[in-house]
Amino acid sequence: MSLNDNPEYPSSSQSPYRAEYGNYLQIPMQYQLGVNNHQTGKARREMTIKLVARFGLTSPSLIAWLYCIPKRQALEHLNALVEQKALCLVKTHRSPDDRVYVLDYIGAKYAEELLSVAVYFRSGGEPSLRVNQNTIMHDLMMQYVLLRGIHNWTKSGEYHPYWQRFLTEPEFKRTFTSNQIRNVDGIVQEPDGRFAAIEMEHSLKTKASREAILGKWLSGLKQGYYQKMMLFSHSSQIFDDIKRLHTQLFEELPNRKGRKGQSITAHDIELLESAIVYRSALCNELMAMFYP
Repeated sequence: MSLNDNPEYPSSSQSPYRAEYGNYLQIPMQYQLGVNNHQTGKARREMTIKLVARFGLTSPSLIAWLYCIPKRQALEHLNALVEQKALCLVKTHRSPDDRVYVLDYIGAKYAEELLSVAVYFRSGGEPSLRVNQNTIMHDLMMQYVLLRGIHNWTKSGEYHPYWQRFLTEPEFKRTFTSNQIRNVDGIVQEPDGRFAAIEMEHSLKTKASREAILGKWLSGLKQGYYQKMMLFSHSSQIFDDIKRLHTQLFEELPNRKGRKGQSITAHDIELLESAIVYRSALCNELMAMFYP
């Protein structure tokens, strides 16, 4: 059973949150080369500013991959934006490049012009305070996944994106502040119009944590925030552990009360099983880029 098979739950076209996603879904995020060096430089400058504004940070490795340029050239591009006071450099061992880049004031103002949405910028203090050091690797991997889904071609060279529009985790948090909905790492709109939540599984979690996460996903599915959960990871072992815990919980939960006395029914389990998708196709790419 899927959400779209049951009128009890909102379909993609009936989702009450389409309008709230709207502004972010209108932002074009497909990078294309210009017809000359000047246009290419302008396209890269605009895309980099949009990336940092939407995700909160970026890194030389991601820029090199996205623009198909050497890392040396990616560093030159990013450092030029630092000199223009559009970006700030933050050195950190949590990044594979030992550095990330965040917005500076001029970059934030420029981003507002490019995105046509409010850009939240915290002025003053050290640029490092604008980065959550504990989630840098996770956040960079998530950035890669969302961009990789847009920039996908078949072996024959045909453009075949997994999705063409997305919301980032910071954007989702700003749109929905309720504690009843689990913050997701991203929302994408697939070619068929359905919304899918994206989660980057970067570490092992306890069974109790998995149970809480399943409860929040179920609530999000029922309320129509998304119609699918797509899980990504750099590790097949993490996927194996998630599947093991999910199997146990799907057997146990219909037979006992949840943490707040709410039962999860067999019907709810069917819904979760049909909605959760384990996308292991990018494991090797993520491992190669972030754990070389």
